[in-house]
Formats: sequence, C-alpha cells, structure tokens
Amino acid sequence: MTKKPRTVSNVVNNSEQLGHLARMLRQQQSLLEQIRQLLPAPLQQHCIHARISGARLVLHTDSPVWGTRLRFHAPQIIQAARQQAPNLNKLDIRIYLSENIRPGRRPLGSLSEHTAALVSQLADSIDDQAIRAALKRLSGASGN
Repeated sequence: MTKKPRTVSNVVNNSEQLGHLARMLRQQQSLLEQIRQLLPAPLQQHCIHARISGARLVLHTDSPVWGTRLRFHAPQIIQAARQQAPNLNKLDIRIYLSENIRPGRRPLGSLSEHTAALVSQLADSIDDQAIRAALKRLSGASGN
C-alpha cells in the first residue's frame, strides 16, 4: 500500500524543527512589514529583512546610503518594535549587497598591466642586480 504524498507546507508545519523555523520566519516577516509601514515610501523597499536578536533589532538594507537613511528613523523603529520585544534597546543596520552588484576586486598583491609595465621599465634602469631582480619579480605579479 502506497502512502499519499504530503504537501511541503504540511511537512514544514508538522516537523518540529522546520515548524519552528517557519514560525520564526513569519515573525520576522511580520516585524519587517510593521517597520516598513513606519518608513517613507522610497525607504520601504530598501529595508529587506528584520530580526530581533536579544536586545537588538537587526535591519538589513541593500546599500550603505539606505542604511544611513534608516538610522535617521531609529527612535521610531525601536519604539514600534518594542511591541514584539519589550527589552529592545539597540538598532543594528547591516548592508546586504547581492552578488551581482558587489564591486569586483583584484586579489591583494596583484598589479594592473599598466603598473606592471612601469615597474618593469623601472627595473631595466636599475644597476643593482638584487633590486633589479626584485622589481622584475614584482612586475610579474600582474593580475592578468
């Protein structure tokens, strides 16, 4: 006899650990909506997550500029969030940059092609063999 397949929501809500996670997520979503209602329209969409951690309210936003704007509203935000956590006394703003908008960086110790060429030219003009060899090694550390 085969068992009837269960829906995902049934599995999540009936599993003790998954049910706890689902309840926490609903609380966080409720808190986020409550906070968004306090904010001016342009700022609402940039407040992307809210959670309570001990006596701290942690808000996530998508750029440092919006994080600064959120800080201006800290007193009102904390006061409203105290409905869910009466001992709340601090607001932390965290910046979450999605992978596709994070600035690209070269690894430390790598040189651009232009800089590597300049260092190589400098090495060619040095008489001291040890310094010349060190500069040639350095010019070979370009990030290409």
